[in-house]
Amino acid sequence: MNLTKLFETQAKLDEHIQKKQGQQTVNLKNMILATIVEIGEMSNEWQGFKDWKVNKQPKEGLLEEIVDVLSFILVVGNQLRHRGPLIIYPDGDCNRNGLVYSDITTQILSLTSYFIRLWELEEIEEGYRDVLTTFAILTEMLGFSWKQVEEGYYAKNKVNHARQESGY
Repeated sequence: MNLTKLFETQAKLDEHIQKKQGQQTVNLKNMILATIVEIGEMSNEWQGFKDWKVNKQPKEGLLEEIVDVLSFILVVGNQLRHRGPLIIYPDGDCNRNGLVYSDITTQILSLTSYFIRLWELEEIEEGYRDVLTTFAILTEMLGFSWKQVEEGYYAKNKVNHARQESGY
């Protein structure tokens, strides 16, 4: 996995959008809210928290929603000018231990809480790699490999560029 390439790819899309929309910068507050909304949409596709449903099987669009969450995580990271170690702690790394929760719902809530704290504190400096790792752990818990997420991201990035050209 090449996080630097992911950040660079997202930055190109963000620049494209800014030019098309006549914007000078990306609105961080809006991107934080967009990330939280996408986490909600991803959760809705997963359905595992819906105790009131008999059929809680994930919907077909789950990977696409995971990819959308990643896109906004990257936008926020670029806006924060995150320059710390761009790593996702691998399975077995002791730094990962405090970021793994016992169930998917708690993992989702943990990821969401990072973005709420980001908005409240207007910074997340050292914790950004924890965001990346928490997200990666969540994707694993949902049954997807990082390779699948990365491939999905690049495919969706092309779609997003095309959408900007077509007046989306």
